[in-house]
Amino acid sequence: MSTTRMTISIKNLKEIADLLNTVVNEAKFKLDANGLSVKAVDPAHVAMISIDVPKEVFLDFQVDGEEEISMDIEKLKSIIKLANSNDTVTMIREKEKLKFEINNIIKSVSLLDNNTVFTPRVPQISSESYVVVAKPELEKGLKAAEDVSDSIRFMLSPDDFRARSISDSEESELILTKELLKEIKCSNPVKSSYPLEYLLKLIKSLSSSEDLKLGFKDDYPLTIEFKFGIPRSGDATIISGSFLLAPRMEQ
Repeated sequence: MSTTRMTISIKNLKEIADLLNTVVNEAKFKLDANGLSVKAVDPAHVAMISIDVPKEVFLDFQVDGEEEISMDIEKLKSIIKLANSNDTVTMIREKEKLKFEINNIIKSVSLLDNNTVFTPRVPQISSESYVVVAKPELEKGLKAAEDVSDSIRFMLSPDDFRARSISDSEESELILTKELLKEIKCSNPVKSSYPLEYLLKLIKSLSSSEDLKLGFKDDYPLTIEFKFGIPRSGDATIISGSFLLAPRMEQ
């Protein structure tokens, strides 16, 4: 009888769970010989997240063929809370349950019916204009906008990247000139507005990510590409993800 068995650091599992929780309460994980992948879209179809965890990130990864495991993310997070930050967790599939082993604690959780958990198709969205920003810089700009408005306007020119929020009484703006950016590609100025709430949730969940690649054009979905995770000792393999966010049309 085949046994699906995975061991991963709690830090990595927590970050995956937190990221998924920015858009959904339950998710379907796909397992195959290459590792684990998961895609989820929020009920309003405003935001979508996609995460790929290569098998090299796991301390142990035994999967026969292809498999799908659907889980309640809140239950997963409650199990993660039982661990210390430096712990590892082993997950073993037992029919319709997933068994978690953390130190001397063993806990089993019923899996969800795969047919009830929707996996979105990730649309092919590409933008010629993009910018690579240090996460702490973007975070400051989003936090400055938090009490100003519920949307934020991203603007990119060949010389700088700006994030602006305006209300009747307040205004905030983050300005990052070319020298302060890791990378910038823009031939003509572009601008688009996005709901701030989703961006704040995402940034808060990305605890180990350093740089974010933002791609967008006029009134067009935003793509944020990121890498995160604690690599195994001597191994540079980390987890990659992308976040899609629908534009907010300005009145």
